[in-house]
Amino acid sequence: MERLVIVGGGHVAAALLSQLQKQGYGGQITLLSAEGTLPVNRPLLSKDYLLGKADDSQLTLLDPQRLPDLQLDIRLDSGVCAIDRQQRRVLLQDGSSLGWDRLVLATGARLRQLQIPGSQLEGVCYLKTRADAERLRARLRPGQRLTVIGGGFIGLEIAASGRQLGLDVTLLEAGGRLLQRVADAAVAEYLAGLHQQQGVEIRYHSKVAELQASQVPGHQVNQVLLEDGSVIPTDLVVVGIGVEPDSALAQAAGLDCDNGVRVDALCQTSDPAIFAAGDCANRFNRFYQRQLRLESVESAQHQAAIIAARLCQQPEPADAPAWFWSTQYGHKLQMVGLPDGCDQVLSRQQADSARGVSWLYLAGNRLLACHSLGRPADFLQAKKLIVNATELDLERLSDGDIPLNQCLQLQPA
Repeated sequence: MERLVIVGGGHVAAALLSQLQKQGYGGQITLLSAEGTLPVNRPLLSKDYLLGKADDSQLTLLDPQRLPDLQLDIRLDSGVCAIDRQQRRVLLQDGSSLGWDRLVLATGARLRQLQIPGSQLEGVCYLKTRADAERLRARLRPGQRLTVIGGGFIGLEIAASGRQLGLDVTLLEAGGRLLQRVADAAVAEYLAGLHQQQGVEIRYHSKVAELQASQVPGHQVNQVLLEDGSVIPTDLVVVGIGVEPDSALAQAAGLDCDNGVRVDALCQTSDPAIFAAGDCANRFNRFYQRQLRLESVESAQHQAAIIAARLCQQPEPADAPAWFWSTQYGHKLQMVGLPDGCDQVLSRQQADSARGVSWLYLAGNRLLACHSLGRPADFLQAKKLIVNATELDLERLSDGDIPLNQCLQLQPA
């Protein structure tokens, strides 16, 4: 009987097990997770969980009792330290080893760490795991001063949660605007205005030189020193400066790696018995016809479905445009497609601006991507237009009162 070993306890693992159950996989499965909890819905950690709105039933992605047809062995707190490809074994951190016939690397991404004096002080927090979220939630108390380092999505979501919980929030961004890697200036400016309306102080071009502590007791962070010499008093610091693919195991095992574990369209590594998926995988995307490493729940679930289909000898699902989302102060930003190669950006907004705005990224008269705030119909319709490479009427596109799917370019009679 085939033994499948999954290394990692996140969205890929949970989705893969669900798909394997649906498709009738008959092998033995061992899930090895370095974390002490079952896979959780990580996007909720920075939002609903910090705000106390998500209970265990919403947070937990995996309920083993719902997978009775799988021969499943789940081992928590079981980190893997090496892969022996010749013997087809994984070496665990407790000194034991485990054999495998097929191996799935779902190791995700590592948080970038702040490398400055004071970065190990009490009150300096990161957010990735449920344990991180529990520690942070216990510290978010009304009236305290929270400093968030990093103007990406995780930093903005934590800043929003902090304000909603009654903290005074300062957000420090080293660059000249928010979301520099993932959204254009118009989206960043809109979200910056939203945060400032809620009372968040945003400081651009603010590079942190040192985190400093009070004299008594001497280990609790109490101020942030910037490179320009200014000082920001604080009670709590949360660092959100991005992630890197966790491909160390794969690289040490001699697998091809380049911005993550390099895999083909079927998530297969340079070793045909080993798959990789999720944030750690740099996969050949058939829709975009190039290697892509996408950090999103949708990508993790899609790649898990591809691996399950491969293992169960079923047709794999087709690739589609990438999509992402973020929620801040109850405003949901939905993004579909990649704007690479766009030559113009159009915004769509109804006369009542409170009803939201969308930004359309076009190459000629074809839609490449859509970023939508409070216009879910635009997001859903944009998916189909991108897939079909539909030619659009640019004048109608600019009118936010016209549904997106009614902005097709009319063909001459």
